[in-house]
Amino acid sequence: MSKYALFVFIIILAYLIGCNQQSKNLEVKLKQGYLCVFTNNSKTRYGYDNSIVVSTGKIDHTREFQSNYEQLYKNRVLPINEKSCVKIPINIFEKNVVYEITLETNKIYHRSICVVDSKDNLGIKYIDHGKSKCD
Repeated sequence: MSKYALFVFIIILAYLIGCNQQSKNLEVKLKQGYLCVFTNNSKTRYGYDNSIVVSTGKIDHTREFQSNYEQLYKNRVLPINEKSCVKIPINIFEKNVVYEITLETNKIYHRSICVVDSKDNLGIKYIDHGKSKCD
């Protein structure tokens, strides 16, 4: 391989790595009756057609991912902080079950959580990627 071909290969590889839309962590707060999700990233921009998509689904590594909630928002305020968050009804979540929440803008943000019931107080627990139990 010539030096020129190697140089072109490195430039193309750097471009592809730089354009890779890697997923980011999503922030999730428990409010009364809903989960408040936001990016905590001031550089968040709209996705295709000024849209934002929020979806959730149970984590079950024995089955294909299936969403139990999905909502498309167009031209709404970007959910970059707690004040502008997207609200997800708490009643769609089973207690002590791992769910993946995804928010798609110009990037993909996600977080695995459990809604836990401790002495009649609801809370949320962040779950490490790849885990399917709330323990």
